[in-house]
Amino acid sequence: MLIQDLLERSVQLFPHRTAVDDGERRWSFTQLRDQVCNLAAALTRAGVEAEDRVALLSRNRAEYVALYFAAARLGAVLVPLNWRLTPPELATILGDAGPELVLAEAELAPRLEGCAHVVLGQLLGEGPDAPADPRDGRGRRAASWQPKEPSSDAAVAVQMYTSGTSGRPKGAMLTHRNCHSMTSAWLLDMPLDAGDRFLQVTPLFHVGGLLMLLSCVASGATLRLLPEFDPVAAIDVLSGEPTTHTLMVPAMLEWLLAEPYLVGKQLAHLRLVVYGAAPIPPATLERARARLACDFLQGYGLTESTGVLLTLTPRDHREGDAVRLASAGRAAPGCLVRVVDRNGEEVEASEDGQPGEAGEIVARGDNLSPGYWNDPDGTAAAWTDGWFHTGDLARIDTAGYITIVDRIKDMILVGGENVYPREVELVLLEHPDVRDAAVVGIPHDVWGEEVLALVVLEPGRTQTDRSLTSHCRGALARYKCPTRFQFPGELPRNAAGKLMKNELRAPHWQGRPRLV
Repeated sequence: MLIQDLLERSVQLFPHRTAVDDGERRWSFTQLRDQVCNLAAALTRAGVEAEDRVALLSRNRAEYVALYFAAARLGAVLVPLNWRLTPPELATILGDAGPELVLAEAELAPRLEGCAHVVLGQLLGEGPDAPADPRDGRGRRAASWQPKEPSSDAAVAVQMYTSGTSGRPKGAMLTHRNCHSMTSAWLLDMPLDAGDRFLQVTPLFHVGGLLMLLSCVASGATLRLLPEFDPVAAIDVLSGEPTTHTLMVPAMLEWLLAEPYLVGKQLAHLRLVVYGAAPIPPATLERARARLACDFLQGYGLTESTGVLLTLTPRDHREGDAVRLASAGRAAPGCLVRVVDRNGEEVEASEDGQPGEAGEIVARGDNLSPGYWNDPDGTAAAWTDGWFHTGDLARIDTAGYITIVDRIKDMILVGGENVYPREVELVLLEHPDVRDAAVVGIPHDVWGEEVLALVVLEPGRTQTDRSLTSHCRGALARYKCPTRFQFPGELPRNAAGKLMKNELRAPHWQGRPRLV
């Protein structure tokens, strides 16, 4: 099945129900389909054909939803861009993707300096960034327009960029089959019905946002969008509208619970909070369950898995003990997940809450990406004998619950955003006063982790945290920049000269049950 078929089915079943509401535009499923057709026609006029890449730089808005389906109707591939990235970072991704067309929200367009692009609102011949009406330029609805669709669900629908350990962004290709498979599986664990209302505050450029978008369209639920997360705005929607579901990363839940505006607010309709993208502190989960008084669902996964591999279900949250709640859950429907040692053999499962052997999480299923765009070496390294290697170190118990304990890949999770140390280290090493640098993740009560930079200065040079932070912000998104610095005389390396990062991280994680 193609992803646009999810929309067509809901147009048939729920033509007048609200499909998407971003606070300014409220479209029924029929109006959303009309808008999709208009955008597909506009993309065709702009020269977009099957398999072409269409890049999009935008915050959450109704047109974002329509563009996912519009590109799919043409057999084109949408490339969502992280609007938090700097111009050089965006230029690197665009250079790799080679899009036929780059679209941008007017306010974000300056970040595409030197790159030819079209402001989103102008695609349909409107004002600088005016909301598009689901009618064609002559005032007639365009629902009857029929494009040439992809012939196979193996065609790529979305290309999302995820940084590699080398710092080079990699374009994970997600097919129609990947998207449909994961949406169907996810809805088995996340009850969502026609008439439900899902508050989406995480960005639609992330795979989690894409999965929630597709899940809402497939089930006939309303996708309520905020441009970006703001705790006061989120509380207004949760308390003032009949909102039944939402998705937040743990850091967002922390901000929500700490917001004084929440005091006295009633969230009477809220039934389920989905969380993921980073481990949740037990205290945060406990406070959230007590204050929000609803069910919780955790999803663990990666861009390459179309968002989810493991789920910790609402029932797990209601009945599980502290050990169970510290896990990432069990394999999602349709996913085969194993924990293996260096030889690819399954590790021994633990029993009775005792820690078992640790191994790497590997997976396969129809939700797994076929690989990285323009990167056969990266694809070959991540997919071995039909199994995708996540790079996450974990233990599994006899009931199939998997608990993540560390990372094999050298990655830091800051509020749900991936930060790859090598990328930050390379920027630090560009500074003339820096001789050597190492970047590691250390615990943070709100963000999950923060970025610590250990910097060895050139002899006779001095630097301050502020000046190095300013240097990093010129080349990196804010969330990637170090928030803490140390200035040792040298960095520990083994006999082969390899940096011993475990020694750098260990003091900060001492006494904690997991190292992520």
